[in-house]
Amino acid sequence: KDNFLTKLVPVVADIMADFYPEVKADQDFIQDVIKTEEDRFNETINEGEAIIQEVISTLEAEHNKVMSGAQAFKLYDTYGFPLELTQEYLEEVGIDVDLSGFEEAMKAQRERARAARKDSTGMAVQSEVLSEIDVTSTYVGYDQLVLETRVNTIVSGDALVSAAEAGDEVYLVAEQTPFYAEMGGQIADTGDVLDEDGQLIGHVVNVVRAPNGQHLHEVKLEVAIVLDQTVQLAVDRRRHHSIEKNHTATHLLHQALKDVLGDHANQAGSLVTADYLRFDFSHFGQVTDEELAEMEGKVNEAIAEAFPVVTTVTSIEEARAAGAQALFGEKYGSEVRMVDINHWSIELCGGTHVNNTAEIGLFKITSESGIGAGVRRIEAVTSLAAIQEYKVQENILKQIASNLKVSKFLNVVARLQQFREEHKETLQQLSALRDKMNAQAAGQIFDHVENAGAYTVIAEHVPNRSMDDLRKIADEWKQKGSSDILVLATSVDDKANLLIAVGQDAV
Repeated sequence: KDNFLTKLVPVVADIMADFYPEVKADQDFIQDVIKTEEDRFNETINEGEAIIQEVISTLEAEHNKVMSGAQAFKLYDTYGFPLELTQEYLEEVGIDVDLSGFEEAMKAQRERARAARKDSTGMAVQSEVLSEIDVTSTYVGYDQLVLETRVNTIVSGDALVSAAEAGDEVYLVAEQTPFYAEMGGQIADTGDVLDEDGQLIGHVVNVVRAPNGQHLHEVKLEVAIVLDQTVQLAVDRRRHHSIEKNHTATHLLHQALKDVLGDHANQAGSLVTADYLRFDFSHFGQVTDEELAEMEGKVNEAIAEAFPVVTTVTSIEEARAAGAQALFGEKYGSEVRMVDINHWSIELCGGTHVNNTAEIGLFKITSESGIGAGVRRIEAVTSLAAIQEYKVQENILKQIASNLKVSKFLNVVARLQQFREEHKETLQQLSALRDKMNAQAAGQIFDHVENAGAYTVIAEHVPNRSMDDLRKIADEWKQKGSSDILVLATSVDDKANLLIAVGQDAV
């Protein structure tokens, strides 16, 4: 019943030390991770046991010898209770599981998941026709945000077409593109498709990668377009630069996390948009306000130092030799892009970045929270969005200062401390007054003694009193021994409370 995998960590670490020295080095951290997982699993099993016992009781009451597949699937899908355990529990009481019904429920769940994936990818990105696209498409957006190129593929619905009309939503592939396709946590660029004269053809609302690697531009057409047409592709510069600032900031934050929390704080996911950045990382325990402030300070120091952001295309071996961090679970080819920020932050990354950290301007953490066992999330903003965040906080501070009737922000804390002391003093005075009122009430109540068989009883309604007030009256009643039994009732804000006390001789 107790955790046991945790106890095996030192054993495995010793046995495998020659081959996996990192297990020995990180033994304490690994034990914490496994302990948390075991605790969570045990909680799941305990919750599932309680639920399955309820189901068994219902089935037995109905003289039903078969649990439905839907019930078994709910235990599995909602409460994480394995089917095999469900079967073991039911076998003990002579009940079977409708396995075909369970499989049907599982199949329906898979279909729902598949449909959700299809919906989330937009238009025909799951279409088989995309696998047939074999034209060349080169991404040049690291250096150019506007270029003239040729349209070599048009996809409308589920078909390759030679032309599309105004109002259609299509996928376009061009020989070259400055548009970044959504990848590695960084969202796609948006912008416009123009003709050779600069007239608008359509709006690029999203860009994804085709199965064969081409950049698929999701375009809402304003006018018709034909295959092999020469067009201008123009990225929304302001939005693109905002994304770049946030992406480079995630690299700075990643290194700041390691500096403050330790090397175990590895990236566990990220989202880089034009408006904000989100960074998930591995860490057990809370992140303190002091640690968040220190991390935020380190990132802003790197911005203020105006570090150059150097991007190099190199081999994976040379990148690792330079100390570049590779993200667990990512696949890297023989050539990689290494992003080096003053030799402080070095990561492998295919995204777009600023040329100098000073371009980020400002970095502000807006929230930090836990999102799972050993995984936490930081959300932050940069540049103008960070300034806006400070403006919001400044306006709140102005409202507080106005309500406190102080002219300077610096006086707010002193004024609040003053109010706190006055409030504390008022509560003490109020408590003293209530004690006097309770004593007076007690004096009147204790005279109203009635007989009930062999016992004496005081039963009174004392309006507008807290339970604490009733307890204090009861304490005084015990000292005086005014009756064998005391019953006090009170009502506050339509809520009724009752206190009953019994003397030792009457128990």
